[in-house]
Amino acid sequence: MISKINLKLLITLICFAFLGNSIYGNFDSLSNQTITSEEILWIFWGTIFSFFSIIINAYAWKLLINNIGCSINNLNIIQLFLATNIYKYLPGGIWHFVSRYKKLRLELSNEKSIESILLEPILMLVAGFVFIPFRGLNLPIYILCWSSTLLFLPTFRQSLIKKLKTIKANIFTNYDNIKDRDLAKNSQNISTSLFYPYKPLFVEIIFIFFRFIGFLCCVHAFSIGSLISYGELISSFSFAWIIGLIVPAAPGGLGVFESVILFSLSSHLPEAPLLASLFCYRLVSTVSDILAALIYPVKKIFKV
Repeated sequence: MISKINLKLLITLICFAFLGNSIYGNFDSLSNQTITSEEILWIFWGTIFSFFSIIINAYAWKLLINNIGCSINNLNIIQLFLATNIYKYLPGGIWHFVSRYKKLRLELSNEKSIESILLEPILMLVAGFVFIPFRGLNLPIYILCWSSTLLFLPTFRQSLIKKLKTIKANIFTNYDNIKDRDLAKNSQNISTSLFYPYKPLFVEIIFIFFRFIGFLCCVHAFSIGSLISYGELISSFSFAWIIGLIVPAAPGGLGVFESVILFSLSSHLPEAPLLASLFCYRLVSTVSDILAALIYPVKKIFKV
């Protein structure tokens, strides 16, 4: 546990040091960046697309839960996802998973609750890999990235779930009365009559695309969108987003996503406007998460 915390701290410090050095070297150019009504309009549309991407992500999770053979009538899955998504910014980066698990296990078995939570990030990763080859016409890269979709074939999927339950057992055993050995035992109860999650994966791909459009709007806000092909931009965005998702660092991938984008695109785009775009996108995505979390509370207040 200590080594994991130290690794998170180390990666976070490295990313922040990299960003800090870039900010220091471009401070004058950054301070000269201006925001006019046109830039505000781009940022507004970036917020709109980012906001709807979260709702799409929630719907993909609902489809995934249905795909593993679970039907929940007494729990609004989309509401649960939107309400807990904001918890990813809390220290530890696991509280959105823990909160979802506590709600799901009231309606599902322990193993199905855990399975639905652990498969969701994998679905996001596979959807992200779909866009990485768009940088160029490199057939091996297409084959390598798109072969990730094979993870959801029944044989690979069962093995993946078992491994994930073993690796991530502490997330759930630390906050409930479930023993590690119980999780291992429950892993044997994974249904073999699984269907490939075509619908959840397709919707998740749309989520990534909407997320990218939000980022693209921020890039256009600082007039550098036309300096690079959209294929290269979405490829770099998807790669950075995946790294931010899987690398242990600050909550919400703070600093990691920005560092990867800056490292991969600073040779193609002016660094100061790129930095401004990244800071703008971080603000846009955070505001979107907050707005999405407020949907159902606001509906309850106004009885809509």
